[in-house]
Amino acid sequence: MRKAFTIVELLVVVVIIALLVGLVLPAIGAAREAGRRTACQNSLRQIGLAMQTFHDARKQLPTSEHYGRPDQAQRWGWLPKILPQLDDMSLFTRLNFTIDSWDGDNYALLREPYSAVLCPSNPFARLMLEEENFAGPDWILSQADYAANIGDHTNLSGPGAMPPFGNVPSGSPLARGVISRTGWSARFQDVTDGLSKTLLAGECVGALCITQNFASQCFATTAHPINHMNDSLAADLPTIDNPRWDESVGFRSFHPGGAVFATCDAAVRFIDDTIDGTVYRGLASRAGGEVAVDP
Repeated sequence: MRKAFTIVELLVVVVIIALLVGLVLPAIGAAREAGRRTACQNSLRQIGLAMQTFHDARKQLPTSEHYGRPDQAQRWGWLPKILPQLDDMSLFTRLNFTIDSWDGDNYALLREPYSAVLCPSNPFARLMLEEENFAGPDWILSQADYAANIGDHTNLSGPGAMPPFGNVPSGSPLARGVISRTGWSARFQDVTDGLSKTLLAGECVGALCITQNFASQCFATTAHPINHMNDSLAADLPTIDNPRWDESVGFRSFHPGGAVFATCDAAVRFIDDTIDGTVYRGLASRAGGEVAVDP
C-alpha cells in the first residue's frame, strides 16, 4: 500500500490550494476595504454632526482663516475648532486660539497625526509633509483627509465659477460653498439650495495637496472629477517647489470608484467618481438654484 503522494498528486494539491488562495484573497481584501470605507463614513458622520452642533451654538459653521487679515481672528483651519464637538476637550483646552495655529505650543500639538480626521484607506495618512507656507524640513504638518466644501469654483483649469480656488477677499461671502479659506462661513439659512442637496465636507487625501492639513486649512473645489489624477499625484507628491495646484485641489480618496461626502444635514453618502460634472458642481454650490438631482 502506498504511503506517499506521487509528484502528479502533489502538483494537483498545490494547484488546488493556489486556486483557493486566489479566490479567497480578493474576498478578504474586499472585506477589509469595506470595513475601511465604513470607518471613513463614520468619521465623516461624526464631523457632520459636530458641525451641526457647532452651528447650533454659534449660528454659523466654523471659519478657516489661512489668509485672514491681522485684525480678524487668528489664523486657524476649521477642523481644530470643532474638537469639543468631536468630544476632545483635552486637546482643545491645550490649544491657544489667541495666536496662530502654528505659533507657540500649538505647533507641537497640531503636528501630531490626528486619527479622527484620517482615512484608514489612505497609505499616506500619517506622513508629516510640507504644506502651503510651511517648508520642510523644519516646518511640516500633519495631514487631514476631510476637506470643507469651498464651492463649485474652477482651479487653474476645469469648469466652475470664478475666482479660481474660491480665493475670495477676506471675510467675503462670495465663496459659493459653505466654508472659505479667508474667514467666512455659511449659516444654514444661507444654504438656499437645501441642506440635503449641498455638500458640507468630503474626502480628500491630505498628502496629495499642500492646502489640506489639520492645523491651518483644508478645503476642496469641484473643478475636476472625484479622484482626479490620484495615481500621478501619489507618484509625485506635491511640494512647495512643485505644488501642482490645478490637479491637487479637489475631493478624492483611495476607496475604489469614488469618495465619501457629508451633506449639510449631516447625512453621509458615497459618490461615484463617474458622477455627471454638472450634478457634482451643483452639489457644491449652496445657492446656485440648480435643479436638485440625487447623484
